[in-house]
Amino acid sequence: MHLAERGLNVTVLTRVENRDKIETYRVAHPRENLSFGYVTVPINAFKPGSGMHYALWQFLAVRVARSLNRRQHFDVVHHVAYSSIHVPTQLWRLGIPTVFGPVGGGQTAPPSMLAYFGSDSQAERRRTLLTKTLRYSPFHKRWLGKMSAVLAANSDTLELIRKMGRPDVRLQADIGVAADYLAVEPKRFRPDASPLRLIWVGRMLPRKALPLALDAFAKVQHDAVLTIVGSGLEEPILREMIAKRGLSDRVEWAGRRLTPEEVRAAYLEQDLFLFTSLRDTNGIQLVEAMALGLPVITLDLHGARDAVPNEAGIKVPVTTPAEVTSNLAEAIDRFASMSVEQKNAMSRAGWNFAQTCTWSSRAAKAEILYKELTGQRPSGALSAASDSEMLKGRT
Repeated sequence: MHLAERGLNVTVLTRVENRDKIETYRVAHPRENLSFGYVTVPINAFKPGSGMHYALWQFLAVRVARSLNRRQHFDVVHHVAYSSIHVPTQLWRLGIPTVFGPVGGGQTAPPSMLAYFGSDSQAERRRTLLTKTLRYSPFHKRWLGKMSAVLAANSDTLELIRKMGRPDVRLQADIGVAADYLAVEPKRFRPDASPLRLIWVGRMLPRKALPLALDAFAKVQHDAVLTIVGSGLEEPILREMIAKRGLSDRVEWAGRRLTPEEVRAAYLEQDLFLFTSLRDTNGIQLVEAMALGLPVITLDLHGARDAVPNEAGIKVPVTTPAEVTSNLAEAIDRFASMSVEQKNAMSRAGWNFAQTCTWSSRAAKAEILYKELTGQRPSGALSAASDSEMLKGRT
């Protein structure tokens, strides 16, 4: 949408399962320079979003793109999602400049924390092994060599891509917010406000590690309340997880799946954002929270390591489960003991950073990159590599 608003003619390739919602939206929001092409994976056994569906989609998309290209003569192809290094885009086969990413998938869960994956731990070990073998794949090296530009969404993926033969890979987060999502100003903390209000937001998947958040919160000494916003577990299971840690009077669950507007309102009621994912490319919740002025407590891991400025939160090293839970709790207690001035400064640092992560700014950088690749002279002083430089300066 933002690329089209900048005057570019944009054709989007996406899953055929998205067609009805997209076309309904387009009727209400027509835009002549934005069109869609739909790719069908004919095998119903593969669920959309699964690995096999993704792999098949990548190759089938080439046929649709070639048909469209014969009529529209594209200048650039930019693969944005799915964003996994495991199966790189095949759209370089069109023979035009190709941008791949921001792509993630190079991050792996810390072995010491696999107990938090429960029954998924073996699958996670297999994924880790597969990820580590990618550097030796001749297919991946060949495919990446065909790209005009490769963007890595986090440092882990960047290092993997370098080992796969692309030293010129650039670092760029794949998260953003709309400009009107940002709070008007950073949060202003009040002296002696109690209890401290924390929020955890996300799908309750094993890798998101909600039990880790609960284990850590059980050790917090200050008067504090944790609000959970998310779905993925049956209510009785979640209530039992909370109760067995003795947290029934200190943890609240927002209940049903919330709308984006309701999630934003929930953020605004809190003092602190807690992010405990053990494997995440970035985590859109990080920039959402900072955009609304919430300081962040997170693991010093993967996308969170890159995306959260040091001044905007506290990053806890990942060691053993016992140390991680204790250090997360200590970080929460440390924040609770900070002065109002310190908390306000942390809020402002995150809020300032989030202003650089709007989709309009992402679109502006993308257009500059397209002009570089097509031999046009970029306008303005913004460098296409500025995201990489900015993130490196934050970590």
